[in-house]
Amino acid sequence: MSITPAQIKRTTLTWEAPDYTSSYPAGFVDIGVAVVAVMMESVKAKGKCYAGLSAMIFISRENGDREVIETQPITESCAHSLLESCDDVHVAMLGRAILRAWELIPQEYKQNLITVAADRHDLKLLFRQFGSLKDIMEYRSIDKVLNPYESHSLGEQHVKLVGTPAGDLLPHYIEEASRLAHQRMEAEVALRPVEKLTEYRVFTDCSYRSTNNKKFARGGRMGIGGVSEDGFYFHAHYDATNIMTGELSAMLAAFHIFYHGGRRLIIHTDSLGALTFVLRLAHNRWSFEHWVEEGAQNLQVVEEMTELTEAIRERRVIVKHVPGHTGHGLQESSDSVSKMHRHFPGQVVEKCNVMEFNRRCESIITALAGCPKAVRLPCPEWSQIRPSVIHTRNRLWK
Repeated sequence: MSITPAQIKRTTLTWEAPDYTSSYPAGFVDIGVAVVAVMMESVKAKGKCYAGLSAMIFISRENGDREVIETQPITESCAHSLLESCDDVHVAMLGRAILRAWELIPQEYKQNLITVAADRHDLKLLFRQFGSLKDIMEYRSIDKVLNPYESHSLGEQHVKLVGTPAGDLLPHYIEEASRLAHQRMEAEVALRPVEKLTEYRVFTDCSYRSTNNKKFARGGRMGIGGVSEDGFYFHAHYDATNIMTGELSAMLAAFHIFYHGGRRLIIHTDSLGALTFVLRLAHNRWSFEHWVEEGAQNLQVVEEMTELTEAIRERRVIVKHVPGHTGHGLQESSDSVSKMHRHFPGQVVEKCNVMEFNRRCESIITALAGCPKAVRLPCPEWSQIRPSVIHTRNRLWK
């Protein structure tokens, strides 16, 4: 029997609205729910990640009241190498903050589920790692705490702080997390006495091939690369006319990426011409001024070269020559990375598949240099030194 439109109109709806109170955490209607809001800020620089954390504990009630339990935030900061997974370190920080907050929550609120609001990705990893937390806690995204609009579901409404008196304290907690992260970073990279510097070695190289292809108007394709002693690497690609400009650009990029006040950076290169030219700029004031007055260089390049030459004079940066293709693992790996990037994009992998290209670079570095892991650091595009007339006066340059 078919159903006609007339029969549909005569049908009485028997659907009943679901019980939305089941969407709230247990005990929300009676005494309220304890909420732990964790704000985390991270800054990445010089191969390290600096993280700061600040946590607020408050009671959320059905009538909209938000009572802050502890006005003094739970804080923590840490610094770790990017060779370590940020997921592991940040999740561990989040877990420690939750345990400290648990001790401050009154006992009557522990009888029901406690809500944790933090970065959703970190929370998922934490609850996946410790499944027993689901028996005593539930989690929400920190965005729901910061969202001032009414686009909250019934299960998320109780974590909203913006627009409440307790929400006025929220900017201070966020600022504290950011302050801790930047304070930790500034303490790590602060200028130290020369005798207290820790040595850090980087090997750089450049690969150049001239071409008559009209696509490369500058005369050739060039790839620069650098590998540090602990497995960090960088690479860049641009058109050029002189291989020595690439060798200098690789040294300048290594200085920009790896140098800070707590390190004595040792830059190794297989180019005697580039090494001699850098030392000439560092110790011959006329050469440096003449190089700047030519006006061919990017202003950021001039500023970075000024800092590099000053650091060389103060023995905070040391440039050394290492013979190329003699079997040194780090030098050979930097040479291989620069050669691969000279062909990239096109010959090695497709231009859009950068991840595959980086995987190949990492496999080369781990095989040649013996590093257990390799991580790429971004190389600035502006660190390209242009040819100078001073080059012609350097015999090693030819």
